[in-house]
Amino acid sequence: MTRLFIFLSLLFFVVQPAIAQQSPQAIFDEANTLLQEGELNEALNRYRSVSATGQESGALYLNMGITALRLDSMGIAKYYFLKAQEFETTREQADQALEYVNAQFSRQSALLPKLPWDRAVEWINTVPGASGLFVLGFLLTLSGLILLYGCWFGSFQFSSYSSFIISLIIAGTVVGGLAFYADYVDQRYHHAVLVDNSQRVYETSNPEGTLVSIAYEGYDLTVDNWKSNDVENWLYVRLGNGQFGWIRNEGVKKL
Repeated sequence: MTRLFIFLSLLFFVVQPAIAQQSPQAIFDEANTLLQEGELNEALNRYRSVSATGQESGALYLNMGITALRLDSMGIAKYYFLKAQEFETTREQADQALEYVNAQFSRQSALLPKLPWDRAVEWINTVPGASGLFVLGFLLTLSGLILLYGCWFGSFQFSSYSSFIISLIIAGTVVGGLAFYADYVDQRYHHAVLVDNSQRVYETSNPEGTLVSIAYEGYDLTVDNWKSNDVENWLYVRLGNGQFGWIRNEGVKKL
């Protein structure tokens, strides 16, 4: 009898975690049911637990945005819709949702148009990716160097291919340089959204310092990660109107 009790006790402790643990899909389905039933806070908590497992998807972030919208948390909703926008399957729906959400903010941020160079870097990081562009630059440079070595060893005349060889090496170097710069920008700067009602932006990381501006819920921010890493609890940001300053990190969601 004692042995049976010990066995059942051990079985309980082994099986209990397996029973308690649910798959991300099961939790996602439960969250969808809670959303339909109007249990919004619980639904959002379930969605967040799925996200915490690393099982990200456009549908997950889209539903999180819808839940936050119904909770009247516009800043949080914008953040999740921006996350959903990163997935091709939900990009169109996220675009429509963002258009609606942005129209709901009582205070709109002035936005400077992006410079052509900034748009080019954004395109590089989105479409081919910095690594893909670097591989292309490496192959172009390597091709030029192979042809150059062939000329040196007398396989063919350099004068006949000089312009082509030089063009390949220059093009490869330029493309590789663009790849390094695009990766540098991607690592250093992050798009972020303010989800608090408002935050003061200071000239220095000191609440007693000179006030630069006030950012409001839904404002788009660009965070300088390198500068921000040197100061605890503060972020160095660029506002949509081009102003720079320091802001408390609470209430700022980085994408």
